[in-house]
Amino acid sequence: MSDMSHPHRPEGLFALPAGLAGQVMVGLGILAAMAAWLAWMDRPLTCPCGTVALWDGDPHSPGASQQFADWYSALHVMYGIGLYAFIRRMAPRWPLSWMFLAALASSAIWEAMENTPAMIALFGDTPGTPSYEGDSILNAFGDTLFVVLGFFAARGLPVPATLFLALALEGAVAFTIGDGFILGSLRLLGVGV
Repeated sequence: MSDMSHPHRPEGLFALPAGLAGQVMVGLGILAAMAAWLAWMDRPLTCPCGTVALWDGDPHSPGASQQFADWYSALHVMYGIGLYAFIRRMAPRWPLSWMFLAALASSAIWEAMENTPAMIALFGDTPGTPSYEGDSILNAFGDTLFVVLGFFAARGLPVPATLFLALALEGAVAFTIGDGFILGSLRLLGVGV
């Protein structure tokens, strides 16, 4: 194929492999790099509490941010919705597979940064929030899956339904555990809520 058939294809360092197999390899590489970084940061593979569960609904339990899913998984769905909207706006001509890989990489970078000592201290020392000691690798993979779900929900749903979903998730987290994007951001800014 000539270069004219893909006028908006990134080149050089940002070029992605053509074909499904190459893109799957990139996606798996992103996940492997995230897991390697988290292991290097001494994050546990699973909950140090000795149990492995799909859900932990108590933000004060030893399994908080250690099991596959928790109330903060809803916020990762919202992050996926936001990533889809942002990437779609910034790179509207990219194929869906490239947008997806960009979202996957963004989620992996967030998980890597969220589990640095500085971020753990920032989130863990915020007054009015549950104690936070970082994620397990299992939880980071769960969070990434929820970002992917949010990404594809935003792609498949009409904009009003996507906005309703985001507001419903934020409300559920706020009313159930007293946290969320809005309340958490206000606390980080020093506003007592």
